[in-house]
Amino acid sequence: MEDGNGVIDMAPVRADPAGDAILDAALRLIADGGLTAFTTDRLAAEARVSKTSIYRRWADKKAIFRAVMEHWGGRAHVEDQGDFSAELDDWYADRQAKYNQAGFRQVAASLLQVTAHDLDVGEAMTADRHATWTTMREILFRAIQRGEINADAGIDHLEQFFLGPIYYRAVLDGQELDDDTIAAFRRLALAAVGYDGGIHR
Repeated sequence: MEDGNGVIDMAPVRADPAGDAILDAALRLIADGGLTAFTTDRLAAEARVSKTSIYRRWADKKAIFRAVMEHWGGRAHVEDQGDFSAELDDWYADRQAKYNQAGFRQVAASLLQVTAHDLDVGEAMTADRHATWTTMREILFRAIQRGEINADAGIDHLEQFFLGPIYYRAVLDGQELDDDTIAAFRRLALAAVGYDGGIHR
């Protein structure tokens, strides 16, 4: 549910450790061999469960992919620190660790391939992507409310501005998000949004 500030309230999800283990196995398959390696039989073997156990949770392969995308997304966790640059540092650290995980690029590319050919899965991935981006939206909203940054571009464009470079480098360019790159992106981003260390407040 979205509130008046454009922030999405994520409802708690019922715990299912066995289901999570199956989705972890699915991610390993996709990371190792892409979509061509992904079959329900192989998933059952990788997860060491029966196909019945898989279909008890997800009706078909499409539902499995949607669950994999939601499981894989991994929203960043950043606390309100009362300072935009401090929260941005935490966000970059979280995303750097996430995007540098082994197999991240392969999984991202494979899931994008699925969404390009299946409208339902594509819509599900868009919804999941927006959910995982909520953290950056929250950081930006707080910074705007505190008067720390220039919001003329609108929060949607600002959100995409911060997310785009790291996703491009990690997924499209296939390069690691090293510390120097993160520092450069951070410096450029802070300058672009007019952050001056909060001295104008």
